[in-house]
Amino acid sequence: MKIKQIIMTSLLSCITAMTFIACSDDDGNNGKKFPPPSPKEQWGATLKGDGEVLGAYPDLFCNYWEYTYQADKNSGKILCLKGEFPHCRYFSISLYNDETGDVFAGINDQDISADEGSTNPFVKTTSGKNYFTIYVVPNGTPQSIINKLGSTNVVKVAAGVNKVAIALRHYLGTTADGSQTKDEYAGVELPAITALDMHLHETSVPEHVASNVYKVTSKVFTQKSDENKEMPFFLAPVSRYYPNSSTAYLYGRTHLREDSVLTFSFIPAPVPTKPEEYKNAVTRYWSICIGSASDTRSYMSVYDVKARYADGKKATFVVCLKKNPRLSAIQSKVDEMNANGEYVNLFIWDSEKINIDGKPIGEIVAIMYRNILPDKEWKHSIATMTPTDYKNEDGEPIDHVKNPETQLAHKALGDYGPLGVKVSNDEFLQ
Repeated sequence: MKIKQIIMTSLLSCITAMTFIACSDDDGNNGKKFPPPSPKEQWGATLKGDGEVLGAYPDLFCNYWEYTYQADKNSGKILCLKGEFPHCRYFSISLYNDETGDVFAGINDQDISADEGSTNPFVKTTSGKNYFTIYVVPNGTPQSIINKLGSTNVVKVAAGVNKVAIALRHYLGTTADGSQTKDEYAGVELPAITALDMHLHETSVPEHVASNVYKVTSKVFTQKSDENKEMPFFLAPVSRYYPNSSTAYLYGRTHLREDSVLTFSFIPAPVPTKPEEYKNAVTRYWSICIGSASDTRSYMSVYDVKARYADGKKATFVVCLKKNPRLSAIQSKVDEMNANGEYVNLFIWDSEKINIDGKPIGEIVAIMYRNILPDKEWKHSIATMTPTDYKNEDGEPIDHVKNPETQLAHKALGDYGPLGVKVSNDEFLQ
């Protein structure tokens, strides 16, 4: 897949002042030093969720970075990621088997212990700069060595993984004062990467090798159910497309037509308003993303704070084609509904938009309802549902529903579960 390479240019002046030369105070290796390159040279170029280049329906409000290395050729090296907590809604470090795309380890922001003298801003509201250190240890590292690191921020490479892709995610980057920003790095430099040997002496950092994440895309296929009037939502199974293991997704898919609109209504999960609420939140973040089934890229989205909704109230989402001949009347109808106190969100899908492959994105859309860190104990959590096969050789998702009460969102979650329905233009306007 063609990927836009975005050169990172923002560097913090404090990077040399911090102890980025090594994560250990040990002067082993006869005093030899291994000054690392700047983080912009260590991590890959920014993979932007809204860049219209990533497949597998990414969230438009997330930026990703990867650092991939051969674990089998560096089995004696402990990696150290040292950086500043970013200013964003959510961030995480995930480890993947780059040969399969499977996730096998990771750590979420609220679970990261801050460095001495710092505070984790995802646990407690704070100002100023706050720092963290995360260690990635090889499979088979003795516990005695791990103990010497003196840190709870340790993730382990799984047995049998030869090539590791470390992925860094930022959702909804903000400035230090909390306002929205277009800074792709969420107001900080990316973590610097250094390495230690098994004696905790400084050593050279593994070479950053080419990652398969740049080839990620979902399979493109047709479904007879695209023509159905109803568009049920299913819980997506864990995929092999570098998923965020701390996120759950509901998905639905349908064929939009000029003579009708798609609508679905449900009560979205409430989200926290400050870090002190993060730990007990039913979900950290939610969004609705719409992607093209022709290329599995996302093109439209809205996230919780920007959506028209209220806690405990039903929100309605309306999707219609830009070339719908009744578009103006549909827009007026939505405005009228909102003026009457309803919570209606309108998406106008431009099926004739040309993607980076030079082809129109088409009329068949996939809609994702995403929850980050959903609380599985909450009775309305989408994480309590049973996933349904998205596609295999013997049928479509609807053909694999054996227990509707746990597999179909509107049955499993009641008012908190969406069900898409296509209605005629006239029906909607009446």
